[in-house]
Amino acid sequence: MAESNRSESKPRVSGPPKLMSFSHAALPCRDLEEGKRFYGEVLGGELHIVDGSTFAAFRIAGVDIGIGTEGCSYITPSNEYPHIGFFVGPEELVQMKEWLTECGVPTSNFWTRGGVEALMFFRDPSGNLIELYCERGFKGAQDLPHGPPRGHGTTVDVDALRYTHFRVPKRPS
Repeated sequence: MAESNRSESKPRVSGPPKLMSFSHAALPCRDLEEGKRFYGEVLGGELHIVDGSTFAAFRIAGVDIGIGTEGCSYITPSNEYPHIGFFVGPEELVQMKEWLTECGVPTSNFWTRGGVEALMFFRDPSGNLIELYCERGFKGAQDLPHGPPRGHGTTVDVDALRYTHFRVPKRPS
């Protein structure tokens, strides 16, 4: 009887609570030192909060991106999902493509869905897919290859983005 009274007096839940903000994404990593070089030196992330023997976290664009070597499953070839994406400006999109090329990281072509935005894909060394999304202001966006919401298979060949080595060029002092 006491159990019944407790459930009757409890207010009924009418739906999910509003979430406060995005916290982090955690990605599988084949080699932690390699991943730390990539997320720190290639993507410019700041080592943040955790730097352990099997997991490290970076702050990139105001979001924590964790990379770990234990308890992982990896994205299989030919898949676009899951992936992580970042908003970038038009100049930053071009600069990142040039920088990744200098680092030996293959990138997709620029492409668009509606002729206004510009997108580009690349992978980290472990094969995790990363999207850069320029919402507007990219000159010539209307002339880029057009693709559906899912760009892979029509506009982008995500398999061509896999690689085994990258380099971090020396920056001028």
